[in-house]
Amino acid sequence: MIRQCCGPLILLLTLALTNSAQCGEFDQLLAKVPASANTLVLIDVEQTLQSPLAQQEGWGKKLELAYVERPIFLPPEAKKLVLAAALQPSDDFSQLWELGVMELSESVSMRSIARSEGGYLDTIDGSEAAWTPSDAYFVELSRQELGVMFPAERQFVSRWLSFAKKNTEVALTDYLKQATRLTNEKVQILMAIDLANVVQPHEVIQKIEASPLLKKTGLSAEEIVPLLTSLQGATLRVAVGKDVQAQLRVDFASDIAPLEPVAKELVLSVLGDLGANISDLESWKLSVKDRAIHMEGPLSQDGQRRVFSVIELPSTKFSQLKDSTGESQSSEETPESEIREASLVYFRSIDVLIKDLRRDLKGNKASAAVMERYSRKIDRMPILNVDPELLEFGAQLATTLRSMALSKRQGGIDYGTATAGMGGGGYSNYSIDYGYFGNLIGDAYGGARASAADRSAARAQAMAASNNARVEGFKLIDDATAAIRRKMTQKYQVEF
Repeated sequence: MIRQCCGPLILLLTLALTNSAQCGEFDQLLAKVPASANTLVLIDVEQTLQSPLAQQEGWGKKLELAYVERPIFLPPEAKKLVLAAALQPSDDFSQLWELGVMELSESVSMRSIARSEGGYLDTIDGSEAAWTPSDAYFVELSRQELGVMFPAERQFVSRWLSFAKKNTEVALTDYLKQATRLTNEKVQILMAIDLANVVQPHEVIQKIEASPLLKKTGLSAEEIVPLLTSLQGATLRVAVGKDVQAQLRVDFASDIAPLEPVAKELVLSVLGDLGANISDLESWKLSVKDRAIHMEGPLSQDGQRRVFSVIELPSTKFSQLKDSTGESQSSEETPESEIREASLVYFRSIDVLIKDLRRDLKGNKASAAVMERYSRKIDRMPILNVDPELLEFGAQLATTLRSMALSKRQGGIDYGTATAGMGGGGYSNYSIDYGYFGNLIGDAYGGARASAADRSAARAQAMAASNNARVEGFKLIDDATAAIRRKMTQKYQVEF
């Protein structure tokens, strides 16, 4: 699969939007986002929660389990929410950092957040903050503005706070600035990613010649490479009414009309190779115009959850705390009924996540980034009053998923090492590629044509090791889940 050339399309399609908007309504929050961000999510929480679908399905309910069951976490006390991240497209879109900034309808105390999350109070450069075990810092930007940053690197948070307090202008890239103008009263959610200069020409030419998909275009590799390397970014506009409708736009600097015959297959195959299968897109309408691939159609709850899991607010119960005094409560004072209920919600949330993960990892297209994403979801779940043995189970589960992800990445490194002397740049991806663009070696840049049989054998060996680790990992997860379910059911006399 064209990891570096089309790999961006994965997230690109996973993030896209169009149309005009109410200018500047998010600017005060966007001014607090560092210029190094390449991915944004804007949400008009008030408008979204007023939609018929959100009302019907209870998106604003203050329930921990809703974090994993509903498609996106919408703090009921937030009026507007901006999420931002610096992602690494060359590394399965892994995250360097992510943050959230929200405008609140009512203030929330840091003491209450720290207590509810099982964290502690802190003061960073004069601002009250709350560290949480989900490896995030919540900070009070003003009485009506709340910020949260992941990971909880105190020095990094301090520097971000200094920037957020002083900066008054939006410092984003031009592509992201333009995308932020595309929300309105009917398009309440927007997601965008800047992909300019992500595609590496030499890797594209190495992998494109024998592609059965791009052969359908009738173009040569030399003609296709400039088109793909002109990728600029992607935007997703989401309108929530009685249902959810979405528009995806993938932007290029060149006229990509020649790719129209394979545009949808290209987008779908890239998503599949990264384990982000969104079946909704198969039925979406497609057009290629204005140097962009346009797709639109309904987005199911399952599809929404996959799209918005790319960057999301760390799970938190802060929206339940407006009446909380923030006073601590010792474990001896916690009634067993509260421990039982918190533990039940925790276990059921994990069960939802694991079932979701299995669907994302269908076939041989498992992505290390997907497994790491779900391990992070588990780390971020609220832990207050949860049974200690159940918390240990959750911690071990997250560790197992990270080990599976590491094995996946190691398989790619082993493949790169084994093929390094075959010509064509064996170290191009550091991951195993499948699909239409797998392991294609071109003659450009003087690369020697490798033995197809040798490459196939090296890939099969790396795949086998990676897949075995995944099978063994899920067996461990299944055994541990069954064991903790029995123990918790017996302990609390309620079915887990």
